[in-house]
Amino acid sequence: MKRCIGLALIALLAVSAAAAMGGKDSGADRNSITVMAVWGDQEAEVFTRGIAAEFTKRSGVQVLFEGTRDINAVLTSRVQAGNPPDVAILPNPGTMMELAKEGRLVDLGAAMDMAEFKKNFSQGWIDLGTVDGKLYGLYLKAAIKGLVWYNPKTVAQLGVALPRTWDEMLAVSRSASAAGIAPWAVGVESGAASGWVGTDWVENIFLRLHGPAKYKDWYEGRLAWTGPEVRRAFEYFGQVVADPAMAYGGKNYILSTNFGAAHAPLFQQPPRALFHHQASFIQGFIKEQFPALVAGQDFAFFGFPSIDARYAKAVEGAGDCVVAFSPSPQVAAFLEFMASADGQRFWAQTGALSTNRNVPVSAYADPLTREAAKILNESEIVVFDASDMMPAAMNEAFWAGIVSYVSEPASLDRILADLERVRADAYR
Repeated sequence: MKRCIGLALIALLAVSAAAAMGGKDSGADRNSITVMAVWGDQEAEVFTRGIAAEFTKRSGVQVLFEGTRDINAVLTSRVQAGNPPDVAILPNPGTMMELAKEGRLVDLGAAMDMAEFKKNFSQGWIDLGTVDGKLYGLYLKAAIKGLVWYNPKTVAQLGVALPRTWDEMLAVSRSASAAGIAPWAVGVESGAASGWVGTDWVENIFLRLHGPAKYKDWYEGRLAWTGPEVRRAFEYFGQVVADPAMAYGGKNYILSTNFGAAHAPLFQQPPRALFHHQASFIQGFIKEQFPALVAGQDFAFFGFPSIDARYAKAVEGAGDCVVAFSPSPQVAAFLEFMASADGQRFWAQTGALSTNRNVPVSAYADPLTREAAKILNESEIVVFDASDMMPAAMNEAFWAGIVSYVSEPASLDRILADLERVRADAYR
């Protein structure tokens, strides 16, 4: 997207967008568009005062924002009433897929310059927005999972190198244990959602063992939980949580400690644990509990270690998905801006990651967010959180299965059999 999105562009897009985006009146005489999202507080302010205001300044088109925390219910009602917003920004791909299959959404691929789009977005993000061969979803404001957090001073004290592979990570873990420091601090407590932390572990392991195709088969219900692929991923997870020498406090700590506080042993004096696995958002929790710590100096992270070299540059991510209901040229121009490096640069100052890999890492406010952006930009495979893609019953059973496995690792056969029974019902 060039610096100027003028009214001339909107006029130029009017005819092609009406045809390519599928349906009704082109809306060439409209001077506003409506956008619905779950955003509030900082996110809503960045969008309205930053992105939307800049788009209006360049195009003259007003962006009318509607925030709602119950977007699925509100959007379903509006769609059924024939009055959807022009654009909706969804927190996960599931709703996008349902709406696309119902024929409710605009085919973005037919209205956007896909050659340019592919220069800016990895194939993983394109695949996540594609249903039945057509692009319906544009991803932005991402986070990445599978980061391993550590205290650089502890690593220096141990005299070890940061691991790049799973085997190297286990070797470093054994060195920490021999020095009297627990290799890992893990906490899976999260109220009714207890266990989700462990699903992130298993998903990242599964992806790096079996690749994105089987990963998709798994969350879409085509892979048995009792099969060798899922079993192997659980067993790798068990090398950490099922070994009392590997996990700080053993299973009692893991099961009783809230995910937002589980990192604490890394930063106590003296440090009591070496590594902590969590998504990029945990930086805020660390700073809240230990406000004197300096990012990059007192805490840092590295990417999830490679298991199979073919999937070394795989990333499990999450992001907001932009979809369009209107075929207007104003919407087409707005989506082009949202996809551009100029449009996505606004999120960089908030700690979120741009999905457009041409947003320079210098645009990010702190060194850790820049490092996370680098990992995302260099990724060759991007997948969405598998449990979030599963039906609700399967997702919740997965959480519970993690808790059961931490409690009784020897019961893995029974746990996987229970999950397989849930699969049989959840995907009907």
